[in-house]
Parts: sequence; C-alpha cells; structure tokens
Amino acid sequence: MQNSYAYWRAAHPLVFISLHLYIGILIGDFFTLVHVTFFNLHFWISFLFIISILVLAGAQLHAQYKAMNGIIASLALICWGILIPSTIQNCPILNISFIDPIILSCRNFVIQKIDKTIHNKQANGFALALLLGVKSDMSKDLVAAYTQLGIIHIIAISGMHLEILFKNIQRLTSLLPRNKLFLLIELLLLLISVWTYTLMAFASPSIVRASVFFSLYIIGKYLGVNSFTLNTIAAGVLILLMFNAKGIHHIGLQLSYAAVIGIHLFYKLLYKLLPLDNPIVDFLWSNCCMSIAAQLTTFPILILHFHQIAGWVLVSNFIMVPLSNFILYALGILLLLPIQFKVSYLWARLTEQYILSFNEWVGYWFTHTKASSIQLNMQPVQIVLYYIMLIYLYLWLFHKQASYFMGVLASICAFILLKLFS
Repeated sequence: MQNSYAYWRAAHPLVFISLHLYIGILIGDFFTLVHVTFFNLHFWISFLFIISILVLAGAQLHAQYKAMNGIIASLALICWGILIPSTIQNCPILNISFIDPIILSCRNFVIQKIDKTIHNKQANGFALALLLGVKSDMSKDLVAAYTQLGIIHIIAISGMHLEILFKNIQRLTSLLPRNKLFLLIELLLLLISVWTYTLMAFASPSIVRASVFFSLYIIGKYLGVNSFTLNTIAAGVLILLMFNAKGIHHIGLQLSYAAVIGIHLFYKLLYKLLPLDNPIVDFLWSNCCMSIAAQLTTFPILILHFHQIAGWVLVSNFIMVPLSNFILYALGILLLLPIQFKVSYLWARLTEQYILSFNEWVGYWFTHTKASSIQLNMQPVQIVLYYIMLIYLYLWLFHKQASYFMGVLASICAFILLKLFS
C-alpha cells in the first residue's frame, strides 16, 4: 500500500503540484513562442480552469466521483500553469525590499575584517569571493581555470556555505534546554542567521534557493512535520515562482535543484553499494558518491544549454570541494577572532598561505593537464529518455527488482537508437 502512487502523491503533494504547474508553464511558453493570439485561447483555458475547480469541489461531496480527483486536479494545475506566463509576464507576484542599513553594515564589517587581516591581493579577492560572492578582484585566468575544471561553484555563494553556517549554529543551540521557548529561540536564531548572510551576499539566486530550502526544513522540523526532502524541494520551487514566474527557466535554478535531487535520490544508494571499515577510505568514498550523484542529474542540463562538459569534473569535485571547505571554516574562525588579539593575524597568515597554495594547485592542474571541455550534444527527446533511465535506475537500486533493471536497459537502448538515427 505504501509503495502505491496514491500514497506517494499524498506524501508529496507539492511535488505533484509543481510538476503539473511546470508542464503548464512549458505549454504556455510554447504558445508564446509560436506567437499564437492568446485572447480566445486564454479565455477558454481560464474557463476550463474554473470548470475544473468547480468539478473538483463537487467530486469531494460524492464518493463515487472521488476516483476522478487526480485527473481533474492535474487538469486544473496544468491550466493554471498555462495562464501564469501570459498573466504574470515579467512582473513578480511578490516583492520584498531589503533592510539595507543593517545588511550593509554586516557586509562592510566582513570586508573590512578581511582587508585588515589578509593583505595578499589574490588571497584577499578569493576570500571575498568565497564569503560574499565578490569576484571583481579575482584573476580572470584563475576564474577560467575553475570553470574549465568544473569547480566554479566553489566560488559561488551556495548551499555549501549555508550548510556550514547552519550546522555550526545548530551545534551551539543543541546545548540549550529542549523546551518550547528555547526551541523557538533556536528557530529564530537559525532563520535570522541564514537570511542575514543571504542578504549580505546581495541575495544572489543560488543562495536564495538554498535559504528557502533551509528555512522550510527548519520551520517544518520545529512544527514536527514529517520531513520529505522532495516535498521541501518542490515547496522551494513554488515559493521562488511566486517571486519570478520566469525563474523556472534560469539555468542556475535548474542545476541547483537537479543537483539536490540527485544527491537526495542516489547518494545513499551508491554509498551503501560499497561498505567500508577504514574511516579515511570511507570518507573518500562518501565524497565520490556525492559527486557522482550530483553529476548524474545535472549532466543533461549542462549538455542542453552549453553542449559541453568539463573533462575533469568528477575528479576535480572529488578532490577540491572537500579541500575548499577548510578555507570556509578558516575564514569563519578569522571573522570571529577579535582583531586586537595577535592570534588573529597569525591565523590570517595561515589562511592566506592555504588559499594561495589552493589556487596555485588549481592553476597548476589546469595548465599541466590541459583541462578542456568535452563537446556533446543531446536533443530534448534524448534528455527525456535519459531521465526516464535515471528513474528506472533509482527504482532498481532501491527495490532490487529485475523489472526495473529491464527498464534501465530499454531506456539505454532507445537512447542509443535515437542517437544513431538522429
């Protein structure tokens, strides 16, 4: 019973809603793209949407029609999705002004602290890029090296930064008594910290996506709601669409959520394939599984938009991402140390040398391996087949049933045949 589609849909209502809305948005964008005159079409779609809602409400009152609820709800959501692009256009549904004085003072504190303690221009620029997303002081050659190695996300403010902030604050708040008052204080402290940092980075799209996800997770945990990661991801997408309906086509949003979904679905399954006793080897295998899981779901999006992929992407992410975390921790400690203490300058020198060595290693790797991109091309139909194959692969790894493995093989065969005859 629990494995049925009805149960899954009941447990993940926001996934159901967001998928149908996205289908409707794609249909609406298609009509806009082919320059269809929308007045009559818009009227009939609106009429169909209203009728669907009325029929859905009526079906709730009659038990014999409840079987139609899923179909009617799907139709209503798709109609709503079609109406969004033509109704909203480029105007956000919601708009929030930032608290400039407080945020700018926090941001200026970080910049001044880094300027006073890290004097090397290259290390200083890298530290500001890592903490606040300011890349103007970074060398263009270094940025190109990060891009070609497929690790440009290291110097983009993202969920990795918020995860470190979130975990460390949570370690401190875990020492508080676990009653209602202190749980509420913990919730407010986490939310304020996450969104203060988000606004300090001028609310770049990547960190806003991560902040919405963390906020939903924190609030849901406080309220004692069952945690379904896919449902939380879908809720984040819906909230972002309320601010910008066209944001669903943003490449960064697609890559961010594809990576999170890939890690959620495949990381544990891949990790359990090879149980290890050695903690060091286990840690390396865990990082490898994390990198593979993220690349599985982001690979076709990169090919669709850029028609290429970094040749060293798996190896570079496996090695450089864990090493870059040490820089984030070091910079966090540096910001907390009072500038009056000499130990802060000693810590700054150590952090500066580590940053320079890290960037030198990236530059050396890029120069001597002649890191380049692999040129590939995939049509939309091939991408759909690829994701169907991934779904079957997940089901096979999760349920260990031969029928799902046959689905994997059938999807691969269809993909290859389509590639051969395209």
